[in-house]
Amino acid sequence: MSATSTQVPADDEPEALLARGIKLPPQPAALLALQRLAESLEPDMREVAEVISRDPAMTAGLYRMARSPLFARRNPPQTVEQVVLMMGVPRTLVLAQAMCMQGAMPGNAKVLARFWARSTAIAQLAMLIAERQPGARRIASEQAYLAGMFHDCGVPILMQRFPAYCNRTGLDGVANKWADIQTEDRLFSSDHAVIGFLLAKHWRLPDFVAKAVRYHHEGGRALGRPVDGLIAVLQLAMHLYALEMSMSEGEACFDEAEVCSTLEISSNELADLSEQVLEDFHDLEH
Repeated sequence: MSATSTQVPADDEPEALLARGIKLPPQPAALLALQRLAESLEPDMREVAEVISRDPAMTAGLYRMARSPLFARRNPPQTVEQVVLMMGVPRTLVLAQAMCMQGAMPGNAKVLARFWARSTAIAQLAMLIAERQPGARRIASEQAYLAGMFHDCGVPILMQRFPAYCNRTGLDGVANKWADIQTEDRLFSSDHAVIGFLLAKHWRLPDFVAKAVRYHHEGGRALGRPVDGLIAVLQLAMHLYALEMSMSEGEACFDEAEVCSTLEISSNELADLSEQVLEDFHDLEH
C-alpha cells in the first residue's frame, strides 16, 4: 500500500483494513453533534456552547487552547459561549476534532507523548505558515492546523494494531527519526498516510484536508489547488520542525523547488517566510 502504488480503491480501503484487524476509532457523540451544528447556515452560538459543555474533556481542552499563546487574547474567555464567539464556529470545530482525535488513540504512553508533541508543533507551524503565506495559494489557518494534527494520525492506529510497530520502526529507541511509509509498507503492508486519510474521511474532515493527509509525503501530483497548497504547507511545516529538532527527514526529503512552485513564491521569499514562521513559533514557547 505504498504512497505511489495504492492498488485498492479508496472507497474499498476500510473493509480491507478491517479484514487485517486495523480499526478506526469512532467519533465521540459530542463531536458529531458539533459537526451537525457547524454545517448549518447560521449556527446558534448558544447551541454550540451547550453541545460542548456536555463533554467535560472537550470543554476543558477548548478553554486551554483559547488561553494558549497560539490563540490567546488580552481578555481571556470566561464561558464556553465566549470561547466559541472568540474562536468562531469553524475554528472551534477544528480544535474539537483535534482534541477528540488525541483522546481516541490509546497506546505506548512514552511514544504517544512524543508523537503528540511533534504533531502539535507541526500543526502550529502549519497554521503560522498559512497566516503568513503570501501569494495566491493561501490556506485557511484553521485548516492548516487541522491537517497538521491529523497528518500522521495513522501512526498510533498502526501502533495499536501491530505490537512490534514501535520496535521495528525505531520509534521506541533513541534514533532521531520518525516513521516513514516505505518502512511501514514493507513491514506491515499498510502505511500511516493511507490510514490517516481513511480516519480523516471517517471523521468527516473536509475532503481537501483528507487528501492532504493522504499525500503529505508527496508533491507535484496536481490534485487540485487547495490540496496541493495544503500539502506544500504541511511539507514546509514538517521540514521546519525537522530543522528545529535536528531530525532526519529520511526518505521524505524536502523538495524546495516543488514547494516554491506550488506556493507561487521564490526561494528568497521561502527563506523569509521560514524565518518569520520560526520567530513566531519560538514566541509561542515563551
